[in-house]
Amino acid sequence: MSQQQREKAENLRALLEQHWLHARHVENERLWFTNIFGIVVAGLLAVIFTAEDPQLSKQFAIYIGFLILALSLIGYFLCKSWRAPFIEHTSLAKKMLEEYPSFEKYTSYGKGYEKLKFLVISAHELFLYFYALMAGGALFLLLYVGVGKGDEKSPYLWISIVVSIILFSVLCASWRGYLVKREKEYV
Repeated sequence: MSQQQREKAENLRALLEQHWLHARHVENERLWFTNIFGIVVAGLLAVIFTAEDPQLSKQFAIYIGFLILALSLIGYFLCKSWRAPFIEHTSLAKKMLEEYPSFEKYTSYGKGYEKLKFLVISAHELFLYFYALMAGGALFLLLYVGVGKGDEKSPYLWISIVVSIILFSVLCASWRGYLVKREKEYV
């Protein structure tokens, strides 16, 4: 192997490694945001449940429901925006592995990655469904406690449930219907 071929192989190996590192970085961003989100939501819910005054607890629930809804929607849209660079870098790395199969030894995580799914749902989709579910739950909290005053005999209970399910379904359908088709452009 000539010096020029060795330099080319070394540059290509470095490029492949960078693509996988960028993909891992995107995954780490998503995990860190979810960790912070979980801590904030747990803290906010603890405030509701530790308030001794029921009237104050309901006021907290309204504000906290709005905050959790906002954070859930931010998390949902951040996960959607992180998907494009992840797909771009993994696709380019896979393409390099197809052309240079000898580089497989530099990435333990390149081969068989597509098979890592939970009930035919990718990890990315699980994050999106999680944030959609949290947004629906926060909307339920807002509507049920804020508008319906938390009365179990009120029709607002079912209205809150239905509206929350609709929000969850719309967020999930927007991912499945539009963005999955658009995602194939990146591959």
